Amino acid sequence: MISANTLFHFTSSIKNLQNILTNNFSPRYCLEYFDYVDKFEEYLALPMVCFCDIPLSQTIEHIDKYGSYAIGLKKEWAILNAITPVLYLHNDSQTRKLINSASNKLLKLDKLETVIKRHVSARGTMDAFGLFFFCKKYNGNIWRNGKFKKNITFYNEREWRYIPNIDELLKINHGLFISKKEYDDFDKRKSHNESLSSIKINFTPKDIKYVIIKKESERLKITKMINKIKGNLYSPDELKVLSSKIISVEQIKEDF
Repeated sequence: MISANTLFHFTSSIKNLQNILTNNFSPRYCLEYFDYVDKFEEYLALPMVCFCDIPLSQTIEHIDKYGSYAIGLKKEWAILNAITPVLYLHNDSQTRKLINSASNKLLKLDKLETVIKRHVSARGTMDAFGLFFFCKKYNGNIWRNGKFKKNITFYNEREWRYIPNIDELLKINHGLFISKKEYDDFDKRKSHNESLSSIKINFTPKDIKYVIIKKESERLKITKMINKIKGNLYSPDELKVLSSKIISVEQIKEDF
């Protein structure tokens, strides 16, 4: 099986996992490589939540790259919440050429509207550019822990992505992206991320298929954490079932 019936969201710490279990998902700014659109900056940070569509047995490489903690949710849940597979492109692909051509025409159209007052919706332009943000390079560099990891084949990740729609972003006075300069400024990035916390992707116990932890020795800790976080929201039976879905990276390496 190449894809799975589960989408995984990986993170680097048990604290981050605790935050997801407590507050559900909220978008965070991630730095993306945009050299396939001529008029864009080379790197832009987009508000998103990322998932990978890979079987549990093939997650080790992903764990090494993104962290040893994760939550796995049913694909049906993802589809209901507008989480979407990305479109992968390389420099010579027809899709890359079409996207680049469309972006150039859209920018010219905006200028034309300014000059002769034609009824061309700026909102329509934003929608079109928003579509480009569901594209990703086939391979390239990734920004992790303050430095680039080079020659990553992103296609292997089979990424699904949630990006807030334009109305959600305008409601909190945000645009479609922030610059790399703003992203590199820790305080500014933190402020931007905090402003996204009102945008939620909620889930329930029935949506969860796995909770991944790094070590078997953390099992009791995460079980207590789940009971504390969800004790007033879930029934005792739901808590028991959720705790039964905990699996460790140690188990995955040994048994899958």
